[in-house]
Amino acid sequence: MNLLVTNTRNAQAYAIIRALRPYAQKIVATMEGNNRFAARLSHAANSRLVDKRYYTPSPAEDWRAGRIQRENTEREEAYIQAVLKICEQEKIDTIFPSFDPHVYVFSKNKERFDSMGILIPVPDYEVVITPLDKYRTIRAAQEVGFPCPKTYLPESNDDLRRVADEVGFPLVIKPRFSAGGRGTDVAKDLPELLEKTQLTRKNQGTPMIQEYIAAKREERANFNLVIDKNGELKAAFSVSVRRGSLRLFSATATVAESCDPHPYVAHATRLLRNLGWWGGATVQSRIDSRDGMPKLMEINPRLGIGLWQRTELGINEPWMCLKIAKGEEVEVVKNYPVGVLLIQPVEDLVGLAFKLLDLLIYKFRIGFLAKTPIAPVNPPMTVNELIQSYKQTYLSGKKKVFNPYFKYFFQDPLVSIIWWFQFFTLVLRGAKQLGK
Repeated sequence: MNLLVTNTRNAQAYAIIRALRPYAQKIVATMEGNNRFAARLSHAANSRLVDKRYYTPSPAEDWRAGRIQRENTEREEAYIQAVLKICEQEKIDTIFPSFDPHVYVFSKNKERFDSMGILIPVPDYEVVITPLDKYRTIRAAQEVGFPCPKTYLPESNDDLRRVADEVGFPLVIKPRFSAGGRGTDVAKDLPELLEKTQLTRKNQGTPMIQEYIAAKREERANFNLVIDKNGELKAAFSVSVRRGSLRLFSATATVAESCDPHPYVAHATRLLRNLGWWGGATVQSRIDSRDGMPKLMEINPRLGIGLWQRTELGINEPWMCLKIAKGEEVEVVKNYPVGVLLIQPVEDLVGLAFKLLDLLIYKFRIGFLAKTPIAPVNPPMTVNELIQSYKQTYLSGKKKVFNPYFKYFFQDPLVSIIWWFQFFTLVLRGAKQLGK
């Protein structure tokens, strides 16, 4: 197999490279950025496991702006042409994208690559477009009875006022097309709702407005699933999040524990099956503190940032997805180690710094300025609670598995250093959440 791995700025790309290296004769990585220097900071492309690297233009700008269409835009066509050229030069027979805009653009162009004998493990455009569109996702979930937050697609300020009157504040402003929570914001009153919605509409198209689902601390239920082309579930993996990098939104789990599949796995599987999905996907939900039910946040129609948790426990989801794409039989993953702590030590240390800062600002805003917290059921941990939480992680007798950036640091030091810098900047973007 001559493999091309795209979106090498994303953590899942590095996990894919490590998982598929034993099966690949050659691995080629593409890098994107505003310039070649920025592109060279795509951490996974710097791995010693990569044989060759190429700079390509990015196909993501039109997707992020909400310009969604069946035909390629000029930027997307430039990207596809660049990839086709690389495939010819390197005799690529397999491409593995794992970032929403890449999955989107490759789904639109599968026939062009199929004609060259190049395998791409993503479904067709008509299947991909629903989970990529967060509003369509909610509608699809409602059809099969999967619990969802109240969701609206207001076209005017009058619509926004009606939503605010019906649901109340806080309200979540969420772009229909985004990855990793990018662009998601919260409004605590009508002026803020009108202002932030207008800004999002200008930059990313008309956003959804959702009720805020208050969850106690890290209570989330994410369903990591692999489904074959017949709709049969081949793997279901669940973790219990012990700590995240941020408290309110888009928190990366810095400590999780493998657990038995969540009881709602069947519901999540039915949702993906109803979409006609095959391959790997993650159905993300938050546990609503009001009724204890998992409420759908979004579907990641790809292998996500937590992929390393499965690969390090021996579940090679990238290889499973390739076999499914070829129409080959894949064995069901019947069990996996449970009760294992899955730890990102450096990221967890960064998270500690932000948690202490969050607590300090929270006490000042809520206690001194008498501000109303966004989620009263989800206050910051106290210093004593943080101490106990970290002791339970690092001093417990449970089996521990560390993420690849820590575990393989001496094999791939440049990859780890670039990733940690990138992670810090990602978390820093969420600083506006601190203390709220």
